[in-house]
Amino acid sequence: MNVFGEPWTTRHTRYFSDPDAGPDALLNDATEWLQYAHSSLLVLTELVQERGSPDEQRLTTMLEGICAFIEMGTRSATQAHLRMQWQGVRSEVERSTSVA
Repeated sequence: MNVFGEPWTTRHTRYFSDPDAGPDALLNDATEWLQYAHSSLLVLTELVQERGSPDEQRLTTMLEGICAFIEMGTRSATQAHLRMQWQGVRSEVERSTSVA
């Protein structure tokens, strides 16, 4: 049974960042998404310890959700890295232009 289309939602989740966000904000977002994944894994671990094997459908949905959190954190960190590199290139171009 799909509750609210959860499997579809977790498979089609995309992370869209603010185009004006700096590397620091993106890294903070990445940290937050990865913390969500970590907390979800802790909850899943507690459920397994308390109740034994969870329902397959719910386990699949939780694992897909955790994958989405990790993917969003990874994308945010990647964007932060690219923006840091872009800022470095842009500042070097500005320095070389101002010297010439």
